[in-house]
Amino acid sequence: MKPLLLQNYDVFLFDLDDTLFDHSGAYKRGVDETLQNFPILAEINQTEFFHTFTKHNHLLWSKFALKEINFEEFSIMRLNNTLMDFNITADSELLHQMVKGFQTSYLQQISPQHKTIQFLSRLSREIQVGIVTNGTVFNVYDKIERLALTNIFPESSVIVSERIGIFKPHKGIFQHSLDLFKVEASRTLFIGDNYFTDISGANSVGMETLWINRHDYVAPGEVQPDITVKGLLDMEGLIFGNEKREPYGQTTGN
Repeated sequence: MKPLLLQNYDVFLFDLDDTLFDHSGAYKRGVDETLQNFPILAEINQTEFFHTFTKHNHLLWSKFALKEINFEEFSIMRLNNTLMDFNITADSELLHQMVKGFQTSYLQQISPQHKTIQFLSRLSREIQVGIVTNGTVFNVYDKIERLALTNIFPESSVIVSERIGIFKPHKGIFQHSLDLFKVEASRTLFIGDNYFTDISGANSVGMETLWINRHDYVAPGEVQPDITVKGLLDMEGLIFGNEKREPYGQTTGN
């Protein structure tokens, strides 16, 4: 694979969930822990509950994106609809306790990845970097703080879909990003794991794209990413080649 030349770009924009950290794993562990912490859920099969919870998350997301419901309503409805599928009834107070429990547990699953910090810290000294996420103001900045990435991605460099009212893959959020960073699309690389929201979306305004394709999927649409890698840290070799990595304290985490 050809090198990734920094001189060809003015900014690298990253998706957050499942690009900069393992959101899916944290989400699954958060759901499982919630089941264990509430007796009313104790008899439910974890796998079945997770799939049902995820189903209702997807079904309700468009309502949240269209501002038909706010994030609190989204969170309550997602859980309540899941419980209804298992013939479980919970009052409002218990629903709020379980939602808060899940949100807390999910965030607790997120921790710094030292090799990622090392790579992104080095990269940010060479080029502008930012985040564009289909997320909520409620927890996006908490995630970045828990990942120990706040110094690399200060709030001014983080574009949150809920805050601006436009969600990927709509062209508007990508154009907003270009305007914020005062860059041209042709000088921008967008890095993400979701083919439709990240790769197709960024391509629609003329950005170059790097697809983090962990499972070797075939691109499901006509748009082809400019670069495809298996994981975020594969970018390091493309950019810096075999240069010796800078030490990061005394830690050698993954």
